Amino acid sequence: MVGSERPSTLVIHTSGIKTRYASLIDLRSQSPNLLEDERKQFRASLPENPGALWKDFTGRIALVLSGGGARGAYEAGVLLAIQDARLPTHILTSTSIGAINAASYAGHGRGYLGNAEPLVEGWLQLTPATVGIDWSRYIVVLAGLIAATAGFGNAAGVLLDRLGIFFHQDNPLLTWLLLGIAGTTVLFSYTEFSYLFYVLLHPMRGQRWTANKKKLTWSLIANTVVLGFICWLLVSTHVEFKAASVFWLTPRNDLWLGIALLVGALLWSMLRNRVSRLSQRILRSPLDSGLFQNYERSRFLRERIHQRRLRRSPIRVVMTAAELYTGREKYFANKKVEELQNDPGADAEFVRTHFEYAHDMMKAVIASSAFPMAYEPVKMHGGLWSDGGLVAKQPIIPAIRLGADVVFLIAVEAEKEVVPKIRTFLDVGMRAFDILMSRNVRSDLRVLESVNRICESYAAKIGRRPEQLVLEIGDHSYRYLKAFTIRPATPLAATLLDFDGAIVRPAIEQGYRDGVAAVRAFIDYIAEAPASGPRHYLRLNSEKDVVAAT
Repeated sequence: MVGSERPSTLVIHTSGIKTRYASLIDLRSQSPNLLEDERKQFRASLPENPGALWKDFTGRIALVLSGGGARGAYEAGVLLAIQDARLPTHILTSTSIGAINAASYAGHGRGYLGNAEPLVEGWLQLTPATVGIDWSRYIVVLAGLIAATAGFGNAAGVLLDRLGIFFHQDNPLLTWLLLGIAGTTVLFSYTEFSYLFYVLLHPMRGQRWTANKKKLTWSLIANTVVLGFICWLLVSTHVEFKAASVFWLTPRNDLWLGIALLVGALLWSMLRNRVSRLSQRILRSPLDSGLFQNYERSRFLRERIHQRRLRRSPIRVVMTAAELYTGREKYFANKKVEELQNDPGADAEFVRTHFEYAHDMMKAVIASSAFPMAYEPVKMHGGLWSDGGLVAKQPIIPAIRLGADVVFLIAVEAEKEVVPKIRTFLDVGMRAFDILMSRNVRSDLRVLESVNRICESYAAKIGRRPEQLVLEIGDHSYRYLKAFTIRPATPLAATLLDFDGAIVRPAIEQGYRDGVAAVRAFIDYIAEAPASGPRHYLRLNSEKDVVAAT
């Protein structure tokens, strides 16, 4: 994006370059107004009172906000387009980052009209630190590990001195430098260490196999560096006992040294599991259940979301969360269950068993958006709750069960998915989470599409519009649900944890444009939708016969 470029200091030297960068500065100064210009154009294309477009539509409108980390800025742009169209929202189901967007949109709105402007402003003000993404805390953890090692190591040295055992180095400065190099090698290449031995032992298994040359090279270099340091330490260190020379570690002691190393290797193979369990207990203590704590993002969100107004909003705001101990899902809502059960078209039994009134709305928001591994889960309502994307990335089912007639499905993944590069354990975790959430979305969409196809089929047989039918299958009833899917055509630049205003701005702008297109499609739909009236009920029995009643 041109507006993201920075003017170079070369402008002071060459007039041509100065002219070029002056134009870039002009574009940069205009970029904050880019979205505002599009908003003016869109509002100008609507009637003077946009609310008149929707007054004859009596159905309940639902917005479904999915998860996707920093890509949720796209949803903020879509919500801004819906706000400009003054499109009423009766139901707002959400999960993960969508829960934050939903809470802000409804909490700043009036009646059934949300307000996305504070939400967009918050997205543009984002920095990693404001949402608690602070990798420097692990530098502190590493410093603590170094301090603990140095402290206990020096204490052991002082104790040995008191016992009359002294260690001397021929060149202490060089030894410490080599130790630093070896330690750095271990820090960044510990995963490749064992690969060299795996390659050397593989021919014994009698299988044909080609080693990974790049990985083998790194393993060879890492082992060489560490082994070189050990050799240097052995030939440059000598031990004295009560100021009298006892023995020197020189190549002449290779035999005894080899025996000692062999014994050490045998002991390691015998005690490895016990050492591993002990290490787990030691290392687990400074590590939380998430890489980052919820404190900073909780403060950031509480400052920007009006919890009391969110509670009073007539919009049914639903946030999905997953309970980690049992794996069950729960839909936390801003209204009491008894009130939701009486909503038009609501499935009272489903609401009773799956919905729960959130006593602390902000806790529910933070729990629903607690991305696994990245953020620690939240204790509330007698459970340990985490990201709702684990069970429903795009919570379509609760929107249906609350009686929605039209749903806007807002997804942040492009139609053609591009798999990101996977380099670290965090990349693996995020990709695995993406795969899981995508499967949940496809499952919910299959249910919706199946019901819609059945309604369309039977509606054609009796000469009705599918919106006029209610299918009764067993104890359950199903209705045709008009769905508008809003998603970017190309992958968004932001990734799951790119919480930075400069990175997410293009996603907001793209979301607004796609939201405008969806609103226009909805206008075309209601122009052809059947007038409100009594519904036709069709009961399907085991023989697939149809019994119609009005």
